[in-house]
Amino acid sequence: MSGNLPPGTTRADIDRHYGGGIPDHEHEWVPVQGLSPILEDMAAIFHEQCRWAEVVDSYTDYRRDETYYETGSECEAERHYRFELAYVVDESGTRLDRDDIDRLEAEGDDGFERVIEAVIAAERAFPGETEVVDIDPDRRNGQVVIRHDGFELGYGGDT
Repeated sequence: MSGNLPPGTTRADIDRHYGGGIPDHEHEWVPVQGLSPILEDMAAIFHEQCRWAEVVDSYTDYRRDETYYETGSECEAERHYRFELAYVVDESGTRLDRDDIDRLEAEGDDGFERVIEAVIAAERAFPGETEVVDIDPDRRNGQVVIRHDGFELGYGGDT
């Protein structure tokens, strides 16, 4: 951009007028849609964004006993992380871990198609028509567990 500046104008002049960008900061991650993940592609996906904002001025309204802040730069960073499908418990109570599901797929077993149909139905119904058993967004040990049409689906974070 410095090649397009008017004669006698420097980058420092632009930074002084418009601000020098976002200062270094610790990201303050908050979930975009509360604790609810998005269920798709056999995964529970969490979406977070940084809510950090530079405070440049403040004033206090003593009659209302409130302090108001004027902000400058704001961080627009976002991140996503996934919990992969870890297990499915069918109507009969049989638990199929991810390895079992992969084995059924490799063998061309009809049970695989039934599991996939249940997962897709739960993903389409979430969150309105499903029972949420547990949502823990901890990136290392978290999990998402839901029930839909007699199936329980568990999604797990990195361990």
